[in-house]
Amino acid sequence: MALPKLNNTPYYDVTIPSTGEKTRYRPYLVKEEKVLLMASESGDNHSASEAMLDVICKCVEGLNKSKLTAFDIDYLFLQLRSKSVGETADLIYTCQSEECQAQNEVKIKLSDVTVDMPKEMNNKITLGEDMILELKYPTYETIMNDKILRFTESGAEIMYQTVMLSLDVLQLKDERMIFAEEPIEDVIEFIGSLSTEQFRKLSEFTVSIPTLQHEFEYTCVKCQHKNKTVIADTTDFFL
Repeated sequence: MALPKLNNTPYYDVTIPSTGEKTRYRPYLVKEEKVLLMASESGDNHSASEAMLDVICKCVEGLNKSKLTAFDIDYLFLQLRSKSVGETADLIYTCQSEECQAQNEVKIKLSDVTVDMPKEMNNKITLGEDMILELKYPTYETIMNDKILRFTESGAEIMYQTVMLSLDVLQLKDERMIFAEEPIEDVIEFIGSLSTEQFRKLSEFTVSIPTLQHEFEYTCVKCQHKNKTVIADTTDFFL
């Protein structure tokens, strides 16, 4: 006789931020929490990223993981955590007063942490007559697996590589060229041939890529200093 399943797992509605598509998800279970815990204990950010993507794809219905953006993943993971662990999280922050720097436990309501999506995605840049460049939000997988972004600490390299990953289509008068189908050497040469002003427009797009964030204030329990801080990723909520 087979052992019974102990729980009827509930499902909840969720909207994918980048596409507006509606789907359902369930809380992660002990078997998935174990995957997250082992990845967290490894101290390897890449392993943690892979674990988070794997758990999300198991718990959220109908996902195409190759199309999910980084802010999609952050948002979906937070939704999973809120239903799996609790609607709030207790985080530790250091008082920003140099004279104090006491540790403060701050309770964060997870539903307050959202993705600020622009009303319109301004992703088309005119490079010249009959030449329009279309950009896209880089996917989580391309960012996670990009060796330069994975290992570099250079802000300039990170910006340059993010621009590279944002290239989608070059619309010419009689041709539509898709960057993913072009040799990487040609793409690098294309980026290198841009003027400073043209590249600035591309980098402005990457800077405006939506992120998961929540700005909040708290009063230090020791010195009563009013602190203001921003949560900008899921690192603090990994488990």
